[in-house]
Amino acid sequence: MTTTHAVPTGYRPPKAGKPIDSVDDLFSHLYDAARLEMSTIPLYLYAAYSIKTDNVSQWSAGPGAFRLIKSIVIEEMLHLSLVRNLIVAIGRGDHIRFRHEEFVPTFPSPMLHRVPLLELKLAPLTTDLVADVFMPLELPAKVGAPPESGEYQTIGQFYKAIFDGFQRLCGVDPSVARRAGSPGERERELFKHNRLDLQYTNTYWNEGGGGAPIIVHDLHSALTAINVIVEQGEGMDPDQQEVPIDPANPAQDLATGLFEAPHYVKFKRIADGWELIGDVHPVPENPRVAEYPEGPVRDLGRLGCAAYTYVLALLDELYNTSGSDVKPGATSPRYGLERVFIAAMQGLLFGVIKELVRTPITEGPYRGLQAAPTFEYYEFPEGVSMTRHLKELCERVLPHFPALGGDNGVLWLISDQMPPDLGVRR
Repeated sequence: MTTTHAVPTGYRPPKAGKPIDSVDDLFSHLYDAARLEMSTIPLYLYAAYSIKTDNVSQWSAGPGAFRLIKSIVIEEMLHLSLVRNLIVAIGRGDHIRFRHEEFVPTFPSPMLHRVPLLELKLAPLTTDLVADVFMPLELPAKVGAPPESGEYQTIGQFYKAIFDGFQRLCGVDPSVARRAGSPGERERELFKHNRLDLQYTNTYWNEGGGGAPIIVHDLHSALTAINVIVEQGEGMDPDQQEVPIDPANPAQDLATGLFEAPHYVKFKRIADGWELIGDVHPVPENPRVAEYPEGPVRDLGRLGCAAYTYVLALLDELYNTSGSDVKPGATSPRYGLERVFIAAMQGLLFGVIKELVRTPITEGPYRGLQAAPTFEYYEFPEGVSMTRHLKELCERVLPHFPALGGDNGVLWLISDQMPPDLGVRR
């Protein structure tokens, strides 16, 4: 399956069965890996926030569907940061932007490269959605399955191609794990343009998820980052029901007994009814802001898209700001961005989402349903502070949705906590 996509210089669409043998090939695969990880986050968030309560009961024995999906989303965000760290490590950090219309996924859409076709869609959470979409997306690779990079049956096959590509470009034959040429020479060549100070190192938002960012500086750290992504997502084996909480340090978790289920198994628990879903908001499938009725509902949907795009812009800004000045007791723009990003994601974006799913739609194609986040790309005006524009959008809907105001509300976060010059600084 081929896809049409406006991409950076150096990108070449991955081809099935062709080994990665150049930095351009490796970047192309990593770029698509980032797009793949990015496509899962709105998908899972939409389903999670369609649940009316965080859990079926405060006395539920298990974690519940909401908390399980939340833990998966958090780990998908970790995977996205690991992939971008890998891209920075090979000197292509300036070749990718999350806040780009062609990078932001649209729904419904086919899963990248996958054969057979798997359509990804935004939909209220049901056991059928989990079984028919989420579980096939996270399907474990069969033991001994060959790495394929253009058309593949599992995410594991795709990442195995990247894993082998790193080895090959560092002078290691993936089939025999033996170096070809001078030890270290080709490895130093691959990482010679690395910017350690631009990699993401602190996931303060990683509550409820396992693992941690990995600073990629050599072949070993690159392969470790890839293993974390694969193990957390699908597990290394279809029969493997548990993975270490920190896959980068499995021996430590073996000693402490700290393990969790990979994403595939977590979703299977929901599909099989072990983790109950509870009541779900009647939200539409694959909504579009343009199809919401004109007025407050459409304006709130537009604010949701703007908040989503704003969070992606903050991530881009973070990856373009050096962390070399992050020291205890010192003021650091990078540290400030890391903290602001958390507030934007957990307070700003999720604050708008929660207001959307409580809002009934009384006319138009979604009449009788409730609004929901559409996760569409929002085009901010050129040369204008994104923060100022976001504040204007929020103030416009505030009379109709007063919950967005008040202490620690969405408007307060935008006005008092967000960087005032985002989007006009560079």
